[in-house]
This record gives sequence, C-alpha cells and structure tokens, in this order.
Amino acid sequence: MDPSDSAATPEEHALEAAIDNFLESGNKSGNYRDALDRVLTDWRQRLEARGTKTVERVSKRDMATYAQALSNDEAKTAATAWTYYDYVSAFLAYCVKWDWLEDNPARKGIALDELPPRPTKKSGDQQFWSVEDRKALLRYADRRAHEAVDEKGSAALEELRDRALVYLLAYSGARGGEILSDPRDERRNGLQWGDVDLENNQFQVLGKSQHEDEEVQLPRQVHRPLERLKQALEPPIPEWPVFVTSHAPSLYSTLPDDVDPSAGEPLELHRKHGVVPPSLSTNGGRSVLKRLCDDADLEIDGEYLKPHGARRGVGEAIYREHGAAAAQRVLRHANPQTTSQMYAHIETEELAKEASEVFENE
Repeated sequence: MDPSDSAATPEEHALEAAIDNFLESGNKSGNYRDALDRVLTDWRQRLEARGTKTVERVSKRDMATYAQALSNDEAKTAATAWTYYDYVSAFLAYCVKWDWLEDNPARKGIALDELPPRPTKKSGDQQFWSVEDRKALLRYADRRAHEAVDEKGSAALEELRDRALVYLLAYSGARGGEILSDPRDERRNGLQWGDVDLENNQFQVLGKSQHEDEEVQLPRQVHRPLERLKQALEPPIPEWPVFVTSHAPSLYSTLPDDVDPSAGEPLELHRKHGVVPPSLSTNGGRSVLKRLCDDADLEIDGEYLKPHGARRGVGEAIYREHGAAAAQRVLRHANPQTTSQMYAHIETEELAKEASEVFENE
C-alpha cells in the first residue's frame, strides 16, 4: 500500500470512532468531557483535511503541524495551547495502550519544539481566600442575611442560602462541583439534606474520582448557617438540595406540565406535588460569589473570590497549622505530592526561616 494513502483499512481504526471510544472510557464527564470532545474533534478535522483519517496514520509531522497551529493562534495563550496539546496527547497515549500505535507521536521532540514554552505557575500565585478576605465576605453575608430575616422572616431564603454556601466553602475544603449541580453531569445534582450529618460533623459528596461518595469534614462554624437555612426552607424529604436555585424558570421547569404556575410560589408547588426542586448550579454559585464580592466591595486582583480559592484557603490554613498530612486529609488528595506541590511556597518560607536562624550569628 502507498504510505501516502490515508484511507482506513479493515485493520486500522478510524479517528472518529477511536475518539468516541476514548471519551467513553474511564470516568470522563461534565465540563472535562465536553472540553475533550471539542478539542479532539477540532484536531481530527484538521488531520482529515490533511488526509489523515486513521489512528495508525497519525505521525509526528501531523503533531508538529498541530503544535505550530496552536502556537500561531493569537486567540490562545501558551497555557491554553499546552492544554489542547495535552488533551490530544492523552488520546494518543490511550491508542498506544490499545496497541493501535507503537508510540505516542505527540511526545516526539520535533513536535514539542513547535509549542510555546510551557508556562509555570508558582503555588503561591494561585488564588486562595486569605483570612482577611474570608472574614470580610462572611461578615457581609451575615449582615445581609440578618437584615433580610428582619425584613422578610423565613422568606429570606436566598440570603440564608447564600450565607450557608459561603460558610460551607470557606471552612469545609469541598469543591464547588461537589456541592452544587452540574447540568452537564447527571450524577452531580447538588448536596442534599440527607447527605448532611451535623451530629458527626461531616457530609457526603461524590468525589472528584466519581467512583464513590466521600466524607467531608463539617466544622462547627458551618453548623448554625446550615441549621438556620434548613429551618427556613423546611425540606419535606432528605432528597431536597441544600442550595435550592432561586432561578424561577428553572424551578417551574421541573414541575409537572399540568401544574398552573400561578397557583402558588414555586417551592410551595414543589412541596404540594412531591417534586424535588433543582439545586443551584456551579455557574449559579460563581454568580452568587461574584455578586456578594461586588456588593461587599471585595476585589481580588480584579476578580472575585472563587470556589476553588476557598478550597485552597482551607488547605493553606490547615497546612500552616497542622502540616502537610493534615491538609492532604482535609482536601482528600489521593496523592500527597498534589498537596506538597499546591503549598510548596509554605515549605519554602519555612526553610528560609530555618536557614536564617542557622546563619543568624555570622
């Protein structure tokens, strides 16, 4: 066969089918799966336009050309270019594992040389909620909730919900995607009241691995905001979400078709008809935090306090007070190296102090 002929043979694997198999393997879901699908589809179409239609025909020249295209795309930062390239490399590594390729053409030096320098980010450069930021946001959330309760009583659901959300993020170390819903992943439908165990200071979430539920610590600082929210919400069954959305169209969309929306308030209609309302989504949670930060005049490097910044802030506090092992347990990192890399700046600070003491008398 002419090597330049890239048409699939019975022994070869079409790129499109192979990519579909890759996306269905493992535990790819939600935004991550969507990003993989989008990037790999674009990459496949580029290769097919060049005449490469099967896995076995992907060459280091194909990857060098793709790397060059990423580098020359002014709309993509160096970090984005590397992320896209790594996605494709992961797919090709999957193909190597199934013996469809002898080696990974994405790892060839001639292809890697076409990429921009891989950006490095120091552990201390990532956003985290500092003690001052956390206190300021919590003070505002408290004041806002108290004023709303004074004005509306138990109808101050949104303010009580937002306060409980901020407290849970600020002190638990949970990921936003573990306690809020993700419309792209049916397994992530938000933290439910049945998952919360105040007596034992913990709650359960579907962890990042998505293999099983994980127990997350629930410090006493979070108890009162959750208890006050539950008193106001009065969830009739444990399956109700802790952080119910306040987006009216989303609430009405889950009611039976024969329910008249004008017959009552959305949550009352859900109770009456035995329907579980939808949870606040991850995008909705970020919007809540942005709005609270704006209203509280909090600005962090031109941005707002983000959910993952709260998680890093919890880890930082635990790491400084009790060490790496404790931070790893709180953050539920499977690999202790992940914790060490995230807080390497703390270890560097401590080493500098020790070295200063050693040489203090010189």
